[in-house]
Amino acid sequence: GCRGPRIVPPGAPRNGFDIRAAWGILRDREGRDMDYFFSRRTFNQSKGKFTKDFAALTRYARVPEPIAEAGAAHLISRDQWLQGVLSSATTNDVVIFVHGFNTSQAEMLIRQRKIQGGLMAHGFGGAVIGLDWASDGVLSGYGRDRTDAKRTAPYLVLDGIGPILNARPGIRIHILAHSMGAYLTLRGFSQVGDSGAPGTHPWGVEQVLFLAADVTVGWMEAGAWGGLVMDHRCKRLTNYYSGFDDVLALSEINHGGQAPKIGRNGMSGPLPGRFNDLYCGEQYDRTVPQAQRSVRYSHTWYFDNAGVYQDAARTLAGQSAATMPTRLPASNGDQALRV
Repeated sequence: GCRGPRIVPPGAPRNGFDIRAAWGILRDREGRDMDYFFSRRTFNQSKGKFTKDFAALTRYARVPEPIAEAGAAHLISRDQWLQGVLSSATTNDVVIFVHGFNTSQAEMLIRQRKIQGGLMAHGFGGAVIGLDWASDGVLSGYGRDRTDAKRTAPYLVLDGIGPILNARPGIRIHILAHSMGAYLTLRGFSQVGDSGAPGTHPWGVEQVLFLAADVTVGWMEAGAWGGLVMDHRCKRLTNYYSGFDDVLALSEINHGGQAPKIGRNGMSGPLPGRFNDLYCGEQYDRTVPQAQRSVRYSHTWYFDNAGVYQDAARTLAGQSAATMPTRLPASNGDQALRV
């Protein structure tokens, strides 16, 4: 089938990016990089570890690298956490990474660290933190994950965005959401009204980046609930999509082909002026070697791609989409990533 639009005209590839670039700013006394996230997984006190289950309260964690998962020693108060998050940024920017379906806490932290490194390599000086929600981390758990994502959704705002906005006037919060994390973000933004977020009325965020979004195309059309919510709550929404995404293709088939996803097809117009579709299929086809390709990797390759981070850093900086050197026109009227 068709994988997406053609790029017009072709550009020259650029290489030479190391995903293992230094990605921590704040260090503990032993000199280790610290990673911050807030979690709605249940914490098993007797085992000293998080579980796969949805929690009744939000916990805040600070984890030194290279530790893979948070234990009891890494749990801190919200005030300590806010101080650490804000201290780790050299600018007034905070990116909240919202992970997707089939993602364990260890996998979430790996990706959060990749995002931090990839953005820093292209000049981003803000903090990158994560929302850790109760994904089962197994492929068969799609329905349960979706339920847990919806249950977690308001706490993205109530226990993350709201407290950070209150902690420092002028702070710029951005969202980078992958897969079902984009669904969670939409639900969270729709479930919390102006009076629901403590402090700032009306609340909002700056840049929202959706990667491989597990969001139904119809929800984002003009006048539909998702489009209205995002148009109200963010300065700009950039949707990174690829026709090569086999995970989203399977998701569409499971729904009888009646629910095409924006992470595979793009959003359908007319769109609000602050919404941008960015076709990434050609970038995937040109930069991901055949030996690395798999159903799952067609959905997660964004985390390892230098071009994605170069474009994302420019997007977070608020650069005009029309002038980004990382993009070229595509045949369907969208822009296409070409780095």
